[in-house]
Amino acid sequence: MTANKEHRFGPDWCDEEISEENQALCDEINREFSSSLVQPPETKPPNALDCTYRGRFMAGKEKEYEATIEAYREMYQRKSCPHIHAMEGCRTYASLRRDANSGDVMVFGDSCRERWCPMCAGQKAAYAKDQTEIYVKSLNAPRFLTLTLRHNESDLKTQVAFLQESFARIRNRAYWKKNVTGGIWFLQVKRGKNSGLWHPHLHILIDGNYMEQARLSALWELVTFGSPVIDIRRINNAASAASYVARYTARPAALAEMCIDDRVEVIEALFRKRLSGTFGNGKAVTLTPPKVEADGDWQYIGNFDDIVKKAKTDPNAKAILIAYNTYQPLSEEVFERFTGHMPGFVSLMSEPKPVSKQMLLDFYNS
Repeated sequence: MTANKEHRFGPDWCDEEISEENQALCDEINREFSSSLVQPPETKPPNALDCTYRGRFMAGKEKEYEATIEAYREMYQRKSCPHIHAMEGCRTYASLRRDANSGDVMVFGDSCRERWCPMCAGQKAAYAKDQTEIYVKSLNAPRFLTLTLRHNESDLKTQVAFLQESFARIRNRAYWKKNVTGGIWFLQVKRGKNSGLWHPHLHILIDGNYMEQARLSALWELVTFGSPVIDIRRINNAASAASYVARYTARPAALAEMCIDDRVEVIEALFRKRLSGTFGNGKAVTLTPPKVEADGDWQYIGNFDDIVKKAKTDPNAKAILIAYNTYQPLSEEVFERFTGHMPGFVSLMSEPKPVSKQMLLDFYNS
């Protein structure tokens, strides 16, 4: 690519005179982007009315779930540990409730919030995708920047730390400060297809002025002490760009595609490491779903999975699920027929298992 143009989705963005190693990195980045900027679609439940609460979140993530469980068993050398126990119980209990005033149906449920739980990660990614898309659409000329390191044989933990330190250094440079107003960054980790070495890199959605590829590359090479390969391109589709990066919000690596030793190294290397973040005007964006307290007059309807089972024969149970899935208010008549409660009933102690005050809103049940 010439110094006075930004890359715009094509295979020939690298300079003609480029080392074999850097050419391999260029090719790797282009393969990643040229295939699609949209995350491969996950399998969705065939019918939301027939799907259990846990099943709604697990669909399409079964392989990642099993790969994660296997990695934890390898790490702890036993069939169970706190991480496994938490994931096995994740989203196994949920109840549906109705707002006595509006009729809205919400779910109250539990979640493990384990970093590597694909169910929790999927929900977090869906939320981050929406927030990121809103941010990108608010920008005049958003750009997608990828920063990578020269292939080397250092362990993953060392490389990730160096990558993030280098990103902090480039943000303190005058050229960056002059041209970048803010942004959101995401970490991705995988093995290089050609080299077989670890290939951590940062995907960054940035706001600001046009920056020359060659000058930005030289600046990155300076702060990394020898890694010149970057990729910068205009964002023409905010939704696609947001979908692509948001999947790394909580799970920066596809564990199911790795051998067991690599899975263990990834989990250990990223322990307590930040996987995404914001800077500048991007700090206005929140990537983590907010905690919503269960305030208000919520009428207990029943256990989520029990209602799913009853919906096959009970029209009232089916109406409850339809109201929940379509975000439509549930009439008091249907509520009374299903529960047998009198008008105006507000349940505080009816459910068989106490839940925390936190309400898990199922707006992001990807």
